[in-house]
Amino acid sequence: MNKIKEWISKHKIIIFLFLFAFVIRIGVILWIDTPVISDFKTMLDASKELVNGTDAYKSMPYFITWGYQMGHVIYQAILLNIINSITFLKIVNAIVTSSTVIMIYLIGKELSTTKAAIIISIIYSIFLFPLLLNTVLTNQLLPMLLILIAIYLWMKKKKENKLMPVIIGILLGISNMLRSETIVIIIAFVLYTIFLMIKKENRKALIINLCLIIISYFTLTTATSFVLKATDISPSGLENKNSSWKFLEGLNIETRGQYSEDDAIKYSYDKKKTTKELKKRIQEEWQQYPLLFAKKTKILWLNSDLSWPLGHIENQEDLKLYEGINQIFIYFFVIMSLLSAITLFKKTYKKEQILILLILFVYFGVYLFIEVMPRYAYSLQIFEALLASITLGYILDNKKISKVGDHHAKARK
Repeated sequence: MNKIKEWISKHKIIIFLFLFAFVIRIGVILWIDTPVISDFKTMLDASKELVNGTDAYKSMPYFITWGYQMGHVIYQAILLNIINSITFLKIVNAIVTSSTVIMIYLIGKELSTTKAAIIISIIYSIFLFPLLLNTVLTNQLLPMLLILIAIYLWMKKKKENKLMPVIIGILLGISNMLRSETIVIIIAFVLYTIFLMIKKENRKALIINLCLIIISYFTLTTATSFVLKATDISPSGLENKNSSWKFLEGLNIETRGQYSEDDAIKYSYDKKKTTKELKKRIQEEWQQYPLLFAKKTKILWLNSDLSWPLGHIENQEDLKLYEGINQIFIYFFVIMSLLSAITLFKKTYKKEQILILLILFVYFGVYLFIEVMPRYAYSLQIFEALLASITLGYILDNKKISKVGDHHAKARK
């Protein structure tokens, strides 16, 4: 009993943050009944087929072309085998995103002060967009949690622990199988390793660790894809058979880099046609790309759209109100993270802070060229929150210093 009390006392901040985030998320899930639509309905239907032992999904062009979506399908099928309920899937979302809040706190402590990490975690907990996204059966939530755990382990790893890079690689591999976004983190890790090598840290150890992460990552994803093919669960394994598609959408001038129904009808399942059209558009439209990139940046980084979780509500005035509140959070995190980025070039910094900055830079660069949607900002906003903790830490420290200065001034009087 004493050990339990001791454990609770030691982890009281983590317990508080998890329960605070979880209770709010459960309330939102019970309050908002977001219908399952679009790709998420396609994946949910396939998950139900796996549970029921049917396999009509295998003949669908969607899964034949984009086999990488099967990771999320299998994940949902496992959960539905436990409790066959959409509400249960959303409750799991709440557990996952509440755990994400914990990781924001833990990583925030590595980047800034404990107080700043707590405050940022609480603010993020009530940030409307990620909060409402719990009602959507999106494939974005668990992969990001796994990425954050991997980043935290990278920051905390000890030199003598040879197994840690392998564990990090496995976490990133599982994340990528659920949503093919992890390559951004791998690129950032490579850039971060180069940065540390320039700073003359142990180059041999850095290269070995990076290689172990990458080898573990690709071994797991390749082996899993092979097994899914061999067992006929997914005829395409985890492959993407039309890798040009995201670029075709991302460089679509008319839709400002967003999804195009016309393109989907003509090109989505035909890689040759997609690649040919992509080359043609680049040759004809490349001069318009600077303006396109500016529009895409606004859509992804500053858009307050809440149509995915709330598009079904009857009172559109309420939707506008919620989006207005959401906009406040967006500007807060964008401004605070920009201030942090500027500060890192002017003050002494922790090397871990550079890693988060590099991740955001890579995300920024990648999304200039591929398809964007307002909901894709979920990943970015987590790293913005982490970066924001740095500026908040400086603000709180300066206030503390000012108070100490005022106290000494009064004492002299």
